Amino acid sequence: MVKWEVVFNKFIEDWKYKYDVKAALVCGSYITGNPSKRSDLDIHIILFDDVDWRERGNKIIDDLLIEYFVKLPKQIRKHFQDDNRNRRIMSIVKFITGKVLFDKSNVIQQLKIEAQEWKNKKYENTIQVFLEIKKYNLGYLG
Repeated sequence: MVKWEVVFNKFIEDWKYKYDVKAALVCGSYITGNPSKRSDLDIHIILFDDVDWRERGNKIIDDLLIEYFVKLPKQIRKHFQDDNRNRRIMSIVKFITGKVLFDKSNVIQQLKIEAQEWKNKKYENTIQVFLEIKKYNLGYLG
């Protein structure tokens, strides 16, 4: 077992038996095979739909930084939509390339399918100024 897997197992022990939690996905450079000295371990914990809380945090275990996100599926779907609207694929790619850690309801497989659909979508027509701004990554203030 490689270091990130050992660290993940220590971290997820607090989460996988919680009543509100239905799935977890790990993503990022450790999963895609290109970690650097600065890489962290990104973990998405998916809650059941009737939960009314969420959490985001950082935790260091065995000198490895874990960045974790605890959210409802609808919040992740909103990130996919926002990525597409802003011509980004950050959230989308995390789910496409991520590794399912556990899934009590097949929600991650569904999110992976939806992420791929969003990635394949054509962008809506956008004004030329917006495209020029995006080239220089200055953001859009419109």
